[in-house]
Amino acid sequence: MNLLLILLPLGYLWFCLINNLRLQWSTDPQYAYGWVVPLLCLGLLLRRWPALPKEVSSSVVSSPVVPWSRGPVVLLLSLLALLFLPTRLAEAAMPEWRLIQWVLALQVVGLTLGAIYLGKGPGGLRQLAYPICFFLVAVPWPSFIDQAVIQALTRADATLVTELMGWLGEPAIRHGNVIEVSTGVVGIDEACSGIRSFQSSLMISLFFGEFYRLTTLRRLLLVPVGFLMAFAFNVCRTSLLTWVAAKKGIAAISQYHDPAGIAILLACSAVMWALALLLLKTQKSLLPTPSSHLPPPPSPLPTAAVSGRWSVVSSPSSTLPRFGLALILWLVVCEAGVFLWYRSRESHFTPAPNWSLVFPRDNPAFKDLPISEIEKAQLRFDEAREAEWQAPDGTRWQGYYFAWAPGRVAAYLAKRHTPEICLTSSGRKLRSGPVLVPLRIHGVDLPMRQYVFETDRGLLHVFHARWEPGTTIADYVAREPGRYSYLRSIWAGRGNRGQKVVEFIGTGFQDARQAKEALVRQLETLIKVESPEPSTAK
Repeated sequence: MNLLLILLPLGYLWFCLINNLRLQWSTDPQYAYGWVVPLLCLGLLLRRWPALPKEVSSSVVSSPVVPWSRGPVVLLLSLLALLFLPTRLAEAAMPEWRLIQWVLALQVVGLTLGAIYLGKGPGGLRQLAYPICFFLVAVPWPSFIDQAVIQALTRADATLVTELMGWLGEPAIRHGNVIEVSTGVVGIDEACSGIRSFQSSLMISLFFGEFYRLTTLRRLLLVPVGFLMAFAFNVCRTSLLTWVAAKKGIAAISQYHDPAGIAILLACSAVMWALALLLLKTQKSLLPTPSSHLPPPPSPLPTAAVSGRWSVVSSPSSTLPRFGLALILWLVVCEAGVFLWYRSRESHFTPAPNWSLVFPRDNPAFKDLPISEIEKAQLRFDEAREAEWQAPDGTRWQGYYFAWAPGRVAAYLAKRHTPEICLTSSGRKLRSGPVLVPLRIHGVDLPMRQYVFETDRGLLHVFHARWEPGTTIADYVAREPGRYSYLRSIWAGRGNRGQKVVEFIGTGFQDARQAKEALVRQLETLIKVESPEPSTAK
C-alpha cells in the first residue's frame, strides 16, 4: 500500500508529460524518435535495478559529504509540486510551448528523483538518476536553439549536395535550403523540417554510452561522432533524393523520401553501435588484471562503529508514503482548479462567425495547386486548399487555406509553419515584417501579418493570419509566437477551439500599401460567412 501511494501520483505525472510530448512526436519528424525513449528508459532502469541497495537502513555511506537529510529534500519536492499548478494551467492552454514542456519535464524528473532518494537513499539515487534523466533527450529543444542549429546544418547540407551534383554531372543551384535542378526544385518541404536524425543521434550516443557503461571520456566522444554521422548520412540522403529528382522528376521523390529517411537512421544507429562496442573493447583492455595478492575488500562496519566522516542513512520510515498521499491530494486540487478556471473563462466566449475561404474558380487564370503528401503528413489539417490566379490589374496571387477542428493538436499544428521560417529557408530574403495588419472582413477579425521578401524575380508581398474562434485583434501581437501571446491565451482560456490559417503571396505591386489594399479587395470576395459558431457556454 505504501508503494502504491507514491507510484500513483508519479505515474500520473509521467502520463501528463508523455501526453503533452506525443503531439511533437506524432507530428514533427524531427522528434519522432521520442516514442522509443520511454522504452529505452525502462530498459536502462531494469539494467541498473539489481545494483540497488537492498536495505537502506544498513547501508553505510563512505563519503566525506554527509547526505542530505530528508527535511531539505521534502522542502524541494514540495516546491516542485506547488509549481505544477501554474505549469499545468499554462500547459492546458498552450501545450506546444516548449518552455512549458521543459518546465513540466524537469518537475516530473525532479519529483521522481526525490522520491527515489526518500525510498532508496543516495545509493539508489546514484543508480537510477541516469535512466530517469535520459528521458530529457525526448523533450524538444527550445525554438531559438532548434531553428538556429537545424537551419544552419540544413544550409550546409544543401551546399555540399549542390557541389556533389556538379561532380556527378547534374547541374544544381542552391536557394537557401532548397536545390534547383533541371526538373524543378527539391527540398521545399524539407526546408522546414531540417535534418531529421540530428537530435536522434544525441539520443543514440547517450543510450549506448550508458548501456555499455562506458567511461565519461568515451561517452563524451560518442556525442560529436554521432552528430558527424547524422550529418554525413543526411548528405547522402539529400543527394539521393536530388539525383532521383534530376533523373525521374520531382514527383518521384515521394517514392524514396520515407525509405531514405528510415535507412539513414538505421545506418547511423548501426555505426554508433559498432563504435560503442569498439570503445567498450578498448575500455576492457585497459582495466587492471585481477591479482590474488590484492587484499580482500573490507567488510561492512557495524552501525555502532560508524563515526567521524562516516554516516548511516536511516530508514525511510513513513516519509515517502506520507509525501505520496500529499502529492495525490495536491494533484486532485490542481486538476480541479485548472478545469474550473478554463470552464469559467470559456463561459465568456461570444459566438464567432463560421466562415471559409472560397477561391475564384471563375477566374480564367485560376489554377488549383496540388497538396503534397508530405504537407498532409506534417500538418494533419482537416481541410486545405491551395491555388493561384491573376487579378484583373495584372498582379498575381497565391492563396493557402488550412483549417483544423478543435483539439489539443490544432493550435500546435497551426503554428508550425510561418513565412519567416519557410520562405527564408527556401532562399527568400526577409526585407521587412512581420507587421500586424488588423482586418475586419464581413465581421471576421483577421490578425493579418504582412511581410516583404526579396527574390531574384522581384518582391513577394506575403500576408499570413492564424485565426481562432472567440478572439479579437487585441488578443494578438505582431510577432508570434510571443510570450505575451501565450499569457493572453492562458488568461482568455483558449488554445484548443480549432484554428484556421490563411496565407496570400502577391507579386507585381509597387509597395506594401498597394499590396495591402489589393488584399482587402480580394478578401471581400473570397471570405464567405455561413453562420455564427454555437456558443460553448453552459
